[in-house]
Amino acid sequence: MSKKRMGSRIVAACLAFSTLVAAGAPRAGAVPDTTSTAVESGQDQAVAFTDLGNSYAKDAINRLASLQLIGGQGDGLFHPQDKITRQDIAVLLSKVVGLQPESADDAIFEDVPADSPYAPYIYGLSDLGVMNGRNNNTVGAADPLTRQELAVLLSRLMEASQVAKAVSTTEVSYSDEQDMAGYAKEAIAEVTNQRWMQGAGGNFNPLGNVTRAEAAVIAERVLNARFQQAEQADFTLNTASLRLMAGTSERVKVASANGEKLPFTPIYAFDRPELGSILPDGTFVAGPTPGKGNVSVTMGYKTKTIPVEITNAPQPEQQDEQKDDSTHAVSEPSSEAAATVDESQPTENEEAGEAAEQDDLVNVAPGSFTSVKTFGPPDSYFQTVEKQYPGPVGGLVTPSEEWTGFNRQFGRKVTVALSQDKPLERVALTFRQQKSSGITMPESMDVEVSRDGKAWSYAGKVVHDVPASEDKQVVRTLSVTLPDIEARYVRVSFPVKVFAFARQLEVWANENSSWEGGAVLLPPPSPTQMMEDKKAGNRVENMLLAYSGAYGDRGNWTKDDFLPMVGYRTSDGYMRDQMFDTVLFLPYQDMAATKVGWQGYLNDLFGTNRQLDALNSAMREYNRLRGTLYTTPTQENVVLALPYPAMSQTNFGKLADNKPSLSFNPAGIGEEQAYENRKQALEWYFQELLKRWNKAEYPYLKLEGIYWFHELIEDSAPKERDLIRSMASMVHDEALRFYWIPYYGAPGVQEWKSLYFDYAFLQPNYYSDKPVQLDRIEGVLDTVSKYGMGVEIEGDERMYRDPKFYQTYYNQLVAAHKLGMDKNNVHAYYYGSKTLIQSATSTDPVVRSIYDDTYKWMRGKFDREEYYEGSEMP
Repeated sequence: MSKKRMGSRIVAACLAFSTLVAAGAPRAGAVPDTTSTAVESGQDQAVAFTDLGNSYAKDAINRLASLQLIGGQGDGLFHPQDKITRQDIAVLLSKVVGLQPESADDAIFEDVPADSPYAPYIYGLSDLGVMNGRNNNTVGAADPLTRQELAVLLSRLMEASQVAKAVSTTEVSYSDEQDMAGYAKEAIAEVTNQRWMQGAGGNFNPLGNVTRAEAAVIAERVLNARFQQAEQADFTLNTASLRLMAGTSERVKVASANGEKLPFTPIYAFDRPELGSILPDGTFVAGPTPGKGNVSVTMGYKTKTIPVEITNAPQPEQQDEQKDDSTHAVSEPSSEAAATVDESQPTENEEAGEAAEQDDLVNVAPGSFTSVKTFGPPDSYFQTVEKQYPGPVGGLVTPSEEWTGFNRQFGRKVTVALSQDKPLERVALTFRQQKSSGITMPESMDVEVSRDGKAWSYAGKVVHDVPASEDKQVVRTLSVTLPDIEARYVRVSFPVKVFAFARQLEVWANENSSWEGGAVLLPPPSPTQMMEDKKAGNRVENMLLAYSGAYGDRGNWTKDDFLPMVGYRTSDGYMRDQMFDTVLFLPYQDMAATKVGWQGYLNDLFGTNRQLDALNSAMREYNRLRGTLYTTPTQENVVLALPYPAMSQTNFGKLADNKPSLSFNPAGIGEEQAYENRKQALEWYFQELLKRWNKAEYPYLKLEGIYWFHELIEDSAPKERDLIRSMASMVHDEALRFYWIPYYGAPGVQEWKSLYFDYAFLQPNYYSDKPVQLDRIEGVLDTVSKYGMGVEIEGDERMYRDPKFYQTYYNQLVAAHKLGMDKNNVHAYYYGSKTLIQSATSTDPVVRSIYDDTYKWMRGKFDREEYYEGSEMP
């Protein structure tokens, strides 16, 4: 693509702004609401290879294949032991690191023609400084890749994508160091420390060829690092707000919090394109009309917003005064922004050229194939309601004033398949809010892009400031500006509460992009978001922890125990409302990590008149008391725990009579075998759990998710993170959510999302022997906010008799309430064993008030603002 001066683009945008907003392609004819084969063959289709057997790379291959990041060799075969070529690794590494491919204008390497399907990836890595050519003007595209070559590529890729390099406490040493090329030695040490590549038998085998299986395992490790970077992306903006005059511009700059190079390309968006636009480099260009809007800035998976205010340009007399005072038209601009505006003032001859540049910006969406899918399983009733608002013939991409209505079903993903790859610059969709008709603006809109309709990249979010309470009719166009991205497929996603009305989905392309920001690096779609199609359903709000399986009556839950927990029962016995909508069943910490111990817990969990059976009976009674038993009965969500396979266990038991007893201890069997044994044990338990659950057929319970029992990431355990991710995939394959409750300060808290947990709650650990200070409570909530977690509310029987524990319980409620965390959040609740039941059934007004106040807190009606201090207790 040709690159033009950014100053010219700014002036052009100011002069021809109305053209930019109103331009559109001719109206499209009737287009069926379907997608091309490439779109339909994307992430929704499972991939299974028949030649993987028990390969160590099986999980990595299947995962990459499910994400469409790697493919087979036809006929259901992967050929894991075949050598991988340099051109194939270029494609794979580009995709997992998020490097956006770009068509080559010229062939730099003789063995990679400009029209080669490998060219966008090889030349992309070349521009990034990762893949270099050889002395004969080739890159060795079709040559097998050696291990030392891969090490060098990975080392450069770490540098280019800002993956933090692991610090090693010991020097890396291999017996075959003499076989290593001088240029590769440092890279081999780096990737070894990073645990991306490992030797065998004390050798690295630098001249050995990399197999397709090895490439998949290593690529998955890179992908995991990129997921973690995207989740933890931390960046700063050079301004908290924008205030500028009509017809001027100012740039929003993004910097990493630690001053290093950004790991991903920032994406900018604006929610009022009729007022202005934001260019790919963050330059906001104000149009001629004053008004207010919001710029959204996304880096990785994190988005920040900046309020924008555009004021009227000064009158001629004011301009004369400003000239005398040597001031600029931009309100408080940076010197760089002012200089950019001044140097780009066009001459009369230049204006014609700049107007021509606007002709390069074309809406290429009309006439394209489209597909609209719900976040969760489609509902026939809501789809029938939607048919009353079908929108224009040709769908959302048709330039039309007609609205398309969407009814409930959690949200929509709209995929647009263009006729060919296009240099995209902007994606926009217009929404309407009309509260009187139940139509509300989606809270945000996300954009993803893909070159092949299979492997997708996350291209940012746009938000707005229209409150759901706004009574007036509002129309907003949410617009995301893209950097130098060539793509054929675009997907926009937005939530739907009751009704969402949308029109005119636009995809703007520009053959003469002005992007000068270098290679574009975008993250893959978030693993959490990717599971939404399977998991959409009733949202968990308040989850009660129920320990069972030991300690006599303390660990034995009956119907009468559960009834005041599932429903809020007033002191006069009236069942007013639901209390905890979810129960997490989990064993006590001292349960033996053996097959017999795990089976014993299962037997107790599925016993008659206790635990799950008792909860089911309590929910039947709750519905009877509420009058919903034979109309719209409420189901209670259930989360069941995966016990932890402690690595100290050397004699777990046999999974089959003809198999040996499993050991989880790496000291005796090695890390890889210990990992496989732990994984096998958990897979066995999970299948037993599902088998028993399905057989029980509890009509008033719904299996919502699975809980990872260990409260920290055990770094000393073999391949702990791989084990957790494997369990997450297993859980997600059954359309269930994956939960975790680490303790305050536990290793791994900050990386919970990259481990594919859907929800994580922070366990505060307040109930020790020492009083809890207020700064500790606030520190817990700071951590919860920082890492996007839920909070666990804690109490035990001591809060009924000891003022310091009574205060601790209430002060955590007060602190969370003051921060607004008691509303629209997911919470877990720990009460030792059955402590809260004592409050629900007590005749002591002080003790009973704990139950009542907890219910008020759940419903956002808790109104205490002051902390308890001293020995204060009612």
